[in-house]
Amino acid sequence: MSTSGLTSDTDDIAEPGRLPADSARGRWSIPSIPQAPRVSLPAAAIGVYAGIRVLGLMMAAFLLRHGAFRHPNGSLDHLIIGGDGGFYRLVAAHGYQYIPSQLAHASVLSFFPGYPAAIDSLAWLPGVSIALAGFAVTILAGLAAAWGLATLGMKLTADPRISLLMVALWAVAPGSIALFRVYAEALFCALAVWALVALVDRRWLTAGALVSLAGTVRSAALALIAAVAVAVIIVLIQAARTRQPVARWWRPIAALLLAPLGLLGYWAYVAAVTHRLDGWFWIERHAFGMTFDWGVGTVRFIRTTFLNQPSPEGLLVVLAILAAVGLTIWSLTERSPVYLHAYTVVIAFMAFTSSVGWVSSKPRFFLPAVLLALPLARLLAPLRTSVLVSLIAVLTAASTWFGMYLIIIAKWAP
Repeated sequence: MSTSGLTSDTDDIAEPGRLPADSARGRWSIPSIPQAPRVSLPAAAIGVYAGIRVLGLMMAAFLLRHGAFRHPNGSLDHLIIGGDGGFYRLVAAHGYQYIPSQLAHASVLSFFPGYPAAIDSLAWLPGVSIALAGFAVTILAGLAAAWGLATLGMKLTADPRISLLMVALWAVAPGSIALFRVYAEALFCALAVWALVALVDRRWLTAGALVSLAGTVRSAALALIAAVAVAVIIVLIQAARTRQPVARWWRPIAALLLAPLGLLGYWAYVAAVTHRLDGWFWIERHAFGMTFDWGVGTVRFIRTTFLNQPSPEGLLVVLAILAAVGLTIWSLTERSPVYLHAYTVVIAFMAFTSSVGWVSSKPRFFLPAVLLALPLARLLAPLRTSVLVSLIAVLTAASTWFGMYLIIIAKWAP
């Protein structure tokens, strides 16, 4: 078995997608990529993603005007900028303002600075408000994530149809309503996907820098750090066995040192401001009730939902969680490099084992596990294009309805 499709060449300027000829024979190898689709694939991925987002926004606008979803103060604008978007807009406009002993002020420190900084970088333009800048960052980041996911899919499968289906299935996941709201998920997913692409291409310094940036956006960057660590360990073992010179393996070590800087840097900042080493975790626990419980609360919630009288929203969330767990297990059967599996497993583990206080947000927490779409995309790829287009349209409407139901009718946080 080959070691994750990596060679001893660790140059950061490695040719993308190029692997030794004999690597295709290993179980964990990455197939070579045809040259023809390179120009058209990004445009196709962006088009697929944009079409899904537009359809989702149209569905949301329709629901807000009909039935139980109708609300006197409800509007598409409010849906886009509401929820966590209020905190992100506050940080983008005013920065972090911490007043000791006032938990309400401390709560903004729970939100990482990368996304608000991206918003602020656009809000200085004439006529661009903080809200509009936030929406623009979300949409642009989602398009970048779609491009990156299609690129990653091609490196893993050499099949543009499967790659585009991966984009479509990720874009219609149960938590995907966050991908058109002022939430950090789209930006994190964009950085994460391109970091994984850089790892596959052995662009170590690029991967380390992207992971560091992702660490300023969400704590889920722990999964990326784990992926970098696994990839680097594999390369160092190869280097030791083949006695390669230092010039051949210093970049992986540099990437490993660079990757956690963003996450650790923000945690250190919050610790300094709050005068607590566990400052960020303390705020998460006391301001939002978010803790790590090894999944005990999630398991209890699932059992209660099925054995007691289930609520519709509880049943929907449980089915989404179980589907994500099932896809995580299924994804491990894919012939992908082990560090990609490590990323997926850590994302799923973090989503499942977070406390149950925000159980309705768990489908959104699974959203960065983009490779969960791969086995399902491979299964659906043989279907006719007309069938796939219809299926994706139905799933877009369903996922939008799911998110809107949780927000407006169940009054849960998606």
